[in-house]
Amino acid sequence: MPGLQLDQRQALPADPQKPATESEATPVSSITAQVGFQVELVRSAAADEGSWISMTFDERGRVILGRDVLGIARLTISDDPKNTRYELIEKTLRHCRGILYAHKSLYVCATNDKGFFRLQDTDGNDQFDKVELLKRIDYRSRLGHGSNQVVLGPDQNLYVANGNDISFPDGIKKDSPYRNHQNDHLIPNPHDAGQDDRVGHIIRVDPEGKNWEVIAGGFRNQFDLAFNQDGEMFTSDADMELDAGLPWYRPTRLNHVVSGGEYGWRWGTGKWPVYFLDSLPSTLDLGRGSPAGMVFGYRSKFPGRYREALYLADWQNGRILLLALQPQGATYTGKYELFLEGGPLNVCDMSFGPDGALYFITGGRGSQSGLYRVTYTGKMPPAEPETTAERTNKKKARQQRALRHQLEQWHVRRDRQAIPLIWKHLNSQDRWLSHAARIALENQPLSDWKHRAFQETAPRTAVIALLAVAHRGQPDDLDPVLRSLDRFPWENFDIQQLLGTLRTYQLAFIRLGQPNPAARATLLRRCTAIYPHASGNVNHLLGELLVYLDSPTVVERTLPLLTANSTREEQIRYVRTLTHAQHGWTLASKRAILKWLSKAREFGGGKLVTAEVKSSQADVLAKLTVDDHQQLAAEIMALEKKKVVTLSTPLPVIRQWTMADLLGDLKSASQPRSFLAGKQALLTASCLKCHRIHAAGGQVGPDLTQVGKRFDRRALLESILLPSKVVDPKYSHTVYLMANGKSIVGRPINVSQYQIVVETDPLTEETETVERANIEEAVRTKTSPMPSGLVNILTRQQVLDLLTYLQTGGDPEHPLYAGPDSS
Repeated sequence: MPGLQLDQRQALPADPQKPATESEATPVSSITAQVGFQVELVRSAAADEGSWISMTFDERGRVILGRDVLGIARLTISDDPKNTRYELIEKTLRHCRGILYAHKSLYVCATNDKGFFRLQDTDGNDQFDKVELLKRIDYRSRLGHGSNQVVLGPDQNLYVANGNDISFPDGIKKDSPYRNHQNDHLIPNPHDAGQDDRVGHIIRVDPEGKNWEVIAGGFRNQFDLAFNQDGEMFTSDADMELDAGLPWYRPTRLNHVVSGGEYGWRWGTGKWPVYFLDSLPSTLDLGRGSPAGMVFGYRSKFPGRYREALYLADWQNGRILLLALQPQGATYTGKYELFLEGGPLNVCDMSFGPDGALYFITGGRGSQSGLYRVTYTGKMPPAEPETTAERTNKKKARQQRALRHQLEQWHVRRDRQAIPLIWKHLNSQDRWLSHAARIALENQPLSDWKHRAFQETAPRTAVIALLAVAHRGQPDDLDPVLRSLDRFPWENFDIQQLLGTLRTYQLAFIRLGQPNPAARATLLRRCTAIYPHASGNVNHLLGELLVYLDSPTVVERTLPLLTANSTREEQIRYVRTLTHAQHGWTLASKRAILKWLSKAREFGGGKLVTAEVKSSQADVLAKLTVDDHQQLAAEIMALEKKKVVTLSTPLPVIRQWTMADLLGDLKSASQPRSFLAGKQALLTASCLKCHRIHAAGGQVGPDLTQVGKRFDRRALLESILLPSKVVDPKYSHTVYLMANGKSIVGRPINVSQYQIVVETDPLTEETETVERANIEEAVRTKTSPMPSGLVNILTRQQVLDLLTYLQTGGDPEHPLYAGPDSS
């Protein structure tokens, strides 16, 4: 949605996504919390109050709410719910995903207005009469990966979480700790062609909005930020669920955010694995989910460990997680458990209030919102005494963090006298200290230290220093970098040293250029001697290097890995690498990879597993000669056989169901019903042709396994009967009017700088590639690809059975299937 200038802004209707009639947020009876905690529903959003997606407390303890579609509201909470006051205090800002009250100002990330705003009350009448655009945000997407939350740091600066659809804002300080980032792919995937180098990043800005710097980057769509008592920053980054089953899939993760931190997310298939020496790993992997608000419990009136914990909202799964973090060297390790959950409970944001209670809001995508309060009502347990080992560990960790902070000061400062100290910690066994030292080194003038890097004799120190040269150097630095790397034998390297060395070779070629023939021959000989390796991670880097160096044997050495004990993800990566190999192909090797591709068509996982197999298939077929096509005709025919879409016999329409017909029956949908009847209703209505529940079904539309955790029965019914009322942008279709007069309609599934791949038939997964230069006009349709009337073949009771099945996520053990007619 294009941004508007401030003087062009106008108020829109309260919230066009909200139902016209009253609705209630999920009752507390449907929410389960840990023992000793009580959950209260403070207020349900009325029909004209919008869907709430962000929150903050002002200096008077009032809750300020960012609304999904339009505007900002304020709640003054009273002990008597009838006296709780709701007021709309700003009516023009769109999709207020981030909101913070600090420095007597209200800071707002208005994603759909492409701006970061500051609101102030200049005349003392308790209204924000001054709206100032502090920074225009270059947001280019329809998927919501824009400006997310803004938080106050312990240094009283503001920290903004920007998703991967935002470029660095204009005016960023050139000495920002995170800079000089590139995609850094040795053999870029041509199917990712045109993708730019935007990554999710974290901005630090002063309260006046004058000084902007990028602290860290390499995220997908980190939503919120939180600081612990040590002043350390954390964020939780979202997974790309469509990548599940692919080697570059990254689960939802908690990241410890440090100065200059590179966390490795890149577009398409280019996401970095955690073993890349030039990136930092996650602190804690959390599986699939949709991370939203997060906050530490230090301001709470909770007992013991709950005050120290990090609370993380999972919008997709209707829950709040409790994360316990422990210092480990210069960073942290952690574990998580469930704090509370409900159905639906699509938690967007949360904060601790002045009373020490945890407040959270539900909402998003036009759904019903509510404000909840969590208090501890149990008996306060006695404080657990700290053990000697715990005290020792904390003391050592404080020293390690202090050392990291000392190194981080040279991320923006230059001091020749600091190089010996920086150098000392390049080879630290603590990855976070080593990373801090390398970023500090890269910020110093290259002439002050590159010759020392070329002469370094300690292998680990040399490799990291040479990686820094690759980042900062010029093409004429390539030969001395390679000569320096070639000095070290690999026989005594552990896996991590070998991975680091191979990645440094890669970066030298990526950043500095191609090797000369002698250097190429030397490295080719060394890589061939240890390939394939016992480690799949090492094979990944070795395989890419061998292909890059035009190895004549890489094909024959890699193919056995496709039938050995390699994981499916490893096999997919090996094949992706082999599609770039120019030499060493024989008729037998081509037949072998075609047979693997035929087997891979049956791989399960996210939707992009199929897309990746198709991409590899296209690249392999492009290598075949006319003679190959004749001799491999059977294998090729098996690959090109299209999916057969079976259509069920049409059933008679029972009734053209409307919301009015079924609203009165929604309560009965929450009473015990038959699991088998619900499953049959799902099949009869053809839901699984497009949607997946657990491992069954298609992947045309959203996965419905956890849909009951996000939307209540009313919203589920509305999405079934009126699918075009609210369309998830990820699944909407676009009409492309071409210069030759042709119209192409479908869902864009791969958008690059020059081309758009459009899925024109979701059931057969047929696509068409559109050249952007030939597009005259592109219009997003307002009609959902999901047809209406799918449940008109169901009886009233079958519709209710279907709603219950969706509400329970198809779980036969759910309490709603505990009745006598549950089987």
